[in-house]
This record gives sequence, C-alpha cells and structure tokens, in this order.
Amino acid sequence: MQESARESLGARERRRVETYASLTDHARTFTLARGLNGFTIEELCEAAGVSRRTFFNYFSTKEDAVLGVKPASPLEPFAQDFVDSGPGNAADGFGRRQALPLDEALAELFLKAYSTMDVPPADMHAFMRVMHSEPALMKRTIDSAMQRERALAQLIARRQGLPPGDRFATLASTLFSHLAMTSFQQFVGRASPCSADDHSGVPPSSEAPTADETTDEALERFTRILTENFSHARRLFGA
Repeated sequence: MQESARESLGARERRRVETYASLTDHARTFTLARGLNGFTIEELCEAAGVSRRTFFNYFSTKEDAVLGVKPASPLEPFAQDFVDSGPGNAADGFGRRQALPLDEALAELFLKAYSTMDVPPADMHAFMRVMHSEPALMKRTIDSAMQRERALAQLIARRQGLPPGDRFATLASTLFSHLAMTSFQQFVGRASPCSADDHSGVPPSSEAPTADETTDEALERFTRILTENFSHARRLFGA
C-alpha cells in the first residue's frame, strides 16, 4: 500500500513537471514567433494540451508562463538554512553547522536557488532572447528582482541580528544580488552572436553554454563563474 502511494505521488510529480515545462516551452515559442500579444491563453492551453483552469493552477499571467515564474521565491526553501549559518548559530556540539562568513553563505544560497531553476541549459539563449524581446517581460523581471532584493535584505538582517530595514543589510542585498545576476548573464553567454545588440556592459563569457551540456555540467559551470565573481568582490574590499 505504501509503495503504491509513493508510486502515485511520483507519477503526479512527473505530470506536474511535464505540464509546467510544456506551458513554459510553448509560451516562449509563441512569444518569439508572434510577440507576447500575438497569442491567447486559450491557444497556449490548446498547444500544451491542458485546460484554462489548469493553466491558472501554474501561472497567473502569460508573462509568468514565459518567464517560468513560480509562486514562491527560489530562495524560500533555503532561507532558514541561510539564517542558521549566521554568527549567532555557530556549531555547539549538538549537530549545528559551523557559522559561515556572509559572502560564503550568500554564494551557497544563490547556488541552491539556481539548482531549482527550470531553464534547460540548451535553451538559455532562447530564454534570454524572449526576455529581452518584450518590454513587459523586462518590467516583470525587474519588478521580481526588486522584490527578491527586499526579501534578501530581510533575510540578511535576520541572519546578522540587525533591525529590519538596516542599511547594511540593504546594501549587501543589492551588491550580492547584482553579482549573482552578472554571474547568470555571463553563464548564459550574453555576448554571444545571438545577443550582439546587448548593451548591458556584461563582458563576454569564456564559459558560454553548449548544446549538449548536461544539468550537472551547467551547475558546475555556474558555480565556477559565481565563485570567481564573489572572489573579485572580496579583493575589491581588501578581504
């Protein structure tokens, strides 16, 4: 009975992942071909083989479907571990982990969050083209980034034992969020031929994705880029 229940849960999870991926893939394909206003949610549902009701179980808007925006923040599942790694939670002989410097804890947090992203490595360039092709998508992305920065500042304040709204926590969140975004832009190869019109100021990446890159290889490559950028930040401040 228990084995049957586990198999049922596994099948439901696979269907959920497949439905999510299908909606996102079709939304991005339609946007590249027709523009964000060139298709309806009904057309998207028909292409993905789901009902309109199912669509709204996954996404609130077409923009969210294109971007693959989930209801919860990607940092949320790892927030408590991040807080627990703070200076007030050093190992005490009862199994708690050793406290980490703030920059190392943030790097670990961003890497864990990346591992939950639903952007296949081979589709990174297409994803970035879609995101930059529509002003509404860029605005949605910027708004989401600002919300994540505010949430991260609150987490940093909790971890460091600082009052809400502390300026150090806000500055740290802004700085390290920008480092993480810069790392992601290098990771997807913003300076590649498909983005020749890019004016972000992000330097060409020497570790652009390849078509046959596996998920594990992508995570390893992103880890290298993020770690290198964080080490540059430490050098900048003489740490």
